[in-house]
Amino acid sequence: MPSGGWRSGFRASGRAKGLTCHGGWHRWKLEAIEKCDIMVYTKIFLKFPYKFWPCGPGKEFFIYAHEQRGYYTFWQHMENAYPGSNMLVVTLTNEESKRVESQSDQETMKEAMGVLRDIFGPDIPEALDILVPRWYNNPYQRGSYSNYPIYADSQMVENMKAPVGRIFFTGEHTSEKFNGYVHGGYLAGELQTIFLKCL
Repeated sequence: MPSGGWRSGFRASGRAKGLTCHGGWHRWKLEAIEKCDIMVYTKIFLKFPYKFWPCGPGKEFFIYAHEQRGYYTFWQHMENAYPGSNMLVVTLTNEESKRVESQSDQETMKEAMGVLRDIFGPDIPEALDILVPRWYNNPYQRGSYSNYPIYADSQMVENMKAPVGRIFFTGEHTSEKFNGYVHGGYLAGELQTIFLKCL
C-alpha cells in the first residue's frame, strides 16, 4: 500500500486499518509515516475531434494565468508523442487536484473548456471525452507521490522501509534516492524482493 494509504489509515484510527502487529506499531514507524507528506498530482486528459492549438517545434506547452492559484494552469498537447491523438493534458496539483477530484467529470469538463475558450476563443470544439484520475480519493492511494520534509534524514527513510513484525514496506516512499518517482518504487521493490528471498 502506498504511504498515502497508510497515513489515512493511521489518522482515521490511530492504527493501520485492519492490520495489527504483535506488540503493536512502533512509535518510530508511526512518526515516519506521519512526517512523510503525500502530494497530489493530477493529469486530466481531454480528447477533441480535431486540434485547434498551435503545434510544432517549441509549441508543446502553454500556460494559463488565473486569479485562483493553480486553476488549470499547465497545459500540454500530445501531438509530439502521439500524432493525431487530438488530446490535451492539463496538470493540477495539491489543493486544486483535491477540489477537482471532489466534483463530477462534467463539472471539470465545463471548467476546462471555459479556460480553453479564454485562451483560444469561443469557436473551439467541445471535448469528446475526459479522463480525471482520482489518486487522492482512492483510499489505498490518498495521493500521487511522497514528499519528505526538508529536515528528513536517512534515518527517516530507513524507518519508512523497516518491517514491523511480518509486515514489509516498499514503494517509492522507501527509496532515499528516488522517492516520488516510479523508478524509485521499482528499485525499492527489487531490493525488497532480494531481501525477502534471503529470509
